[in-house]
Amino acid sequence: MVAGRMLLAALLMAALCVGCSHDKHAMKTVTSRASFDLSCPEDELELSVLSTTGARKLANQIGVTGCGKKVVYVYFSSTDSWIADSDITPTMTQREEAYKEQKAREEQAADQERRFEQQQSYQRGVSQ
Repeated sequence: MVAGRMLLAALLMAALCVGCSHDKHAMKTVTSRASFDLSCPEDELELSVLSTTGARKLANQIGVTGCGKKVVYVYFSSTDSWIADSDITPTMTQREEAYKEQKAREEQAADQERRFEQQQSYQRGVSQ
């Protein structure tokens, strides 16, 4: 009975190690591939597991963003390879980029107005 439990525990640990090994290899492979595809240094990439499969929850879809671009890679077990499953696209649409720029301009104008009001308040205090 104890030997059976030990064997079961050993098999469970081995299965978990295989899963860890798969995901570590997946991250390394996808990072290398995405660095090339996105023309972006590996240390500037951000990877996110988007989907898993099986009882061991092995990664089978990984999203990558970096250098203003994004792409999704899918794992094909039949060829043991990761393939880009989407076009390489900008991380923000033109509309999102325009909105972000408008917000930055508004914040800059508000900062300038605050500084002007502080300066006016200071000058009133000095003249009194």
